[in-house]
Amino acid sequence: MRTSTLAIATVLLLASGAVGRAQLPGGRGSSMSVGRSPNRDDPAMKEIGSGLELRLANGVNIIIGHARELSLTSEQLASVVVIKRKLDSLNTPLMRELDSLERAGRGREKAPHSKGDLPEPPDPVLTETLGQLRTNLHNAELDAYEVLSGVQLQKALQMVKEARTNAAIATGHDQPPR
Repeated sequence: MRTSTLAIATVLLLASGAVGRAQLPGGRGSSMSVGRSPNRDDPAMKEIGSGLELRLANGVNIIIGHARELSLTSEQLASVVVIKRKLDSLNTPLMRELDSLERAGRGREKAPHSKGDLPEPPDPVLTETLGQLRTNLHNAELDAYEVLSGVQLQKALQMVKEARTNAAIATGHDQPPR
């Protein structure tokens, strides 16, 4: 039972992410009830950096934040809180490193680019840090999904999908690369 629930959650999560990126909501004025994000033009968005989507669309936090709507039992909520604490302890040093890398990157002068220039390659340490953060989040979300019943899981996956879509819009990752 545990393996089949894990497999279903993984498939649904992967499918919902692909579908969410392929079918973004039409306008910015549309109702975004779950995981509502600031507008990408908000000056604060430029200061938050690469980890923003991870902060805005953390499935474990979404489950906790919507515990009542998901009808979680006190035991389920307690289990998800334990998962969150473990995730936070894994990610806190990585988020600090990410913030430091981004601050250091902002201080560097960037050479002017012409339209035909190739984009600068991403910083490998930054890419590795983001990858580890995403891996930790993915594993924690799978653990949290195992705590949920079938109906709760479906609701939670929809909430996470909406939050990820909203986070992609807020950070500009819904746009094709220029």
